[in-house]
Amino acid sequence: MKVWLKSALAAAALLTASAGSASAATVVGACSPADISPDAVACSGWYQGNLLNAANIQAQKDGLALIGFTWDGVWSVVDATKINPVNGVYDFAALLNGDTWIGVHKGKGGQGGFEGTAFFRLTADNLDTFTLDLKGGSSAVLYFTGGGAVPEPSTWALLIAGFGLAGAALRRQRTTTAAAIA
Repeated sequence: MKVWLKSALAAAALLTASAGSASAATVVGACSPADISPDAVACSGWYQGNLLNAANIQAQKDGLALIGFTWDGVWSVVDATKINPVNGVYDFAALLNGDTWIGVHKGKGGQGGFEGTAFFRLTADNLDTFTLDLKGGSSAVLYFTGGGAVPEPSTWALLIAGFGLAGAALRRQRTTTAAAIA
């Protein structure tokens, strides 16, 4: 059921993006979730050129929508996360947790001989760094990380026990107050 729903949403997003966007980016190479390590859950691109800038907001929104993220288009927030790889390793200032969407640009000198931008969705668990498994990595931006985390069963147990104890204390206080009034 989930696969069917994801496929339907991706098809709808693709139709919407291709039907109504004058800024549709040209795909110059097929991306793969395995283009980054650890592997992503989904990707869109490789789109021609460097889309990671304020001049290509709609193209970024379209690419992200294809992998399930609705971005508000506020470039200044995303631009503040822009990083360059050090020895092929990308390291954002914040740890990546939960559902995470990133954009990566690679230059022509890399594998495939094209310059392009791809967008990746990954599920992270205190992820500190990632690598682009293609040569020519140039820059990356972070659109969103966090959310989607489900509390551990022990956390739920503590929460329920806490509510139970608070309720018992209130009930006992009400009984004691009623006896003192009588």
